[in-house]
Amino acid sequence: MSMPEVKPEIVFIFELLNEVRAGKLRIPKFQRSYVWRRQQMTELLDSINLQYPIGSLLVWETEEQVSSHNRIGPLTVPAVTSGLAAHVLDGQQRLSTLTGVLMASSDSSNDRDDDEDPGRWRVWFNIRENNFEHSKSSDAEPEPWHFPMWKLLDTVSFLEESQRILKDNGDNGASYVKKVQDLLQRFQSYKVPVIRIKNTGLNQAVEIFARLNSKGQPMSADEMVSALSYREDQTSKPLSEHISDILDALDGYGFGKIDRVIILRALLAILKEDIYRTDWTRFTDNKRSELKDKLPAAVGKTQAALVRSAEFLHSLGVYNHRLLPYAMQLVVLSVFFEACQAPTSEQRKFLERWFWVSSFTSWFASGNPSRWERLLKEFREHVANDPNPMLLENMRFDEPAQAFPKVFDMRSARARTLLLVVLAQQPRNIQGQVIENPWESISEHGPLAIGYISANVKDRSLASSPANRMLRLDTNERSQAKNWLITLGNNTENDALILKSHAIPVEALPCLRNGDAVEFLKRRLDYLVQLERDFMGQKGVIPPLDREVRPAAIDTE
Repeated sequence: MSMPEVKPEIVFIFELLNEVRAGKLRIPKFQRSYVWRRQQMTELLDSINLQYPIGSLLVWETEEQVSSHNRIGPLTVPAVTSGLAAHVLDGQQRLSTLTGVLMASSDSSNDRDDDEDPGRWRVWFNIRENNFEHSKSSDAEPEPWHFPMWKLLDTVSFLEESQRILKDNGDNGASYVKKVQDLLQRFQSYKVPVIRIKNTGLNQAVEIFARLNSKGQPMSADEMVSALSYREDQTSKPLSEHISDILDALDGYGFGKIDRVIILRALLAILKEDIYRTDWTRFTDNKRSELKDKLPAAVGKTQAALVRSAEFLHSLGVYNHRLLPYAMQLVVLSVFFEACQAPTSEQRKFLERWFWVSSFTSWFASGNPSRWERLLKEFREHVANDPNPMLLENMRFDEPAQAFPKVFDMRSARARTLLLVVLAQQPRNIQGQVIENPWESISEHGPLAIGYISANVKDRSLASSPANRMLRLDTNERSQAKNWLITLGNNTENDALILKSHAIPVEALPCLRNGDAVEFLKRRLDYLVQLERDFMGQKGVIPPLDREVRPAAIDTE
């Protein structure tokens, strides 16, 4: 038995691109598609320009015929006929960026019908500002001091652009050309660490990678399982593409940007597998083979169950991933809706109560995967089969809710749960009309969609309190909300409706109008605490033991 060879080396960027051009450096099909945003692309180029490290590439070299994508970035690469080829296990986003930006031409011949943003590959170096930019629109003309990056490494094109810059920039022309020459030198001399794994199969290559990378950023769980479950003779898509398809389906329900690992966990939960395996490379060969056989059939079931879960969450007012207190709630729901596709009204009531109890009590904040696994099993075997479920063995419904959060921070599940209560009041605009789909603003802008009522509050605890935050009527308008709140009267039915819809007590408004923001926020805080307690009563949640506000945990699940 031959021993695997792991060979680290340092190569120039242009050498990597030459391998791509020759079809010797490829992206295997089990890798997910290109996902980087434009800002990430320009940040990579900026790091190279500043001579900062961009991390290593890890490739698996083999003479085996491995299915791979026929494009890297927008560039078509030649097919491999025979001989050694290198397949990227880690670093495909960086390699695709460099290939697309430095090798794609400026015409439309490289555009793809399935490329959601073909313009991202057209990057210019702004000589005057010394940064990298995308064109603001596809038909916008670049400025004279813009250098097209796709011409940097082509000698003839580089000289032509240098002449143009010299001619079009007057007295600055010579200094601008010098800056571009320096840019070329930095890119030509930049070296990238490459770790090449040889004399081994794919599974062992992935194991080696996991161990090499154990002290750095590990391969994500979905990438690991995708690689380990891939087989060359399979006719279906690799797992990574299935996960992307599921996310596309969930996008129409507001959950398309949820972490890919959550989709993997839902899939594995439906397969009754361990959803929290920390070292996937330690799967036995028999178990890997079994998983490979089960995956294709489970994908469709998982997608359908997740869609039903998203529809159920909509019925609760949870319209996107930013409002979901815990991503694991989606996994639990998917297990239920896979096992029970037509729940009774009593089962739906039970699910609703479970959702609010688990949200207000921060049940998933414990970080205890073993009890989460037990809960999944109970939902699959008991809740899904009982037309009138009442209680759970693995989660108590009589646990009191966590205290009202002291600070508004959307990274906290407790704060997101409070936000759901506020949105349930159906916020209105200044004309008194109910704001349509306010969650869309939160989905797009995140915390920026929730603005401050008063920017200058002497009491620091009140300044950061949820009492000082409310939905922005216009995310382009970043001024404090009190500017429009004080224009409201407090004796008209319409103005009272507006205030109530934002969880503001009518009697507190005069304080704000008189410049006493502290007293206003105290009264609104009391109002919010009571509003939440009333909401909990309606949903079958035990309120906190007292009305004190306390810090809430920043949740990662």
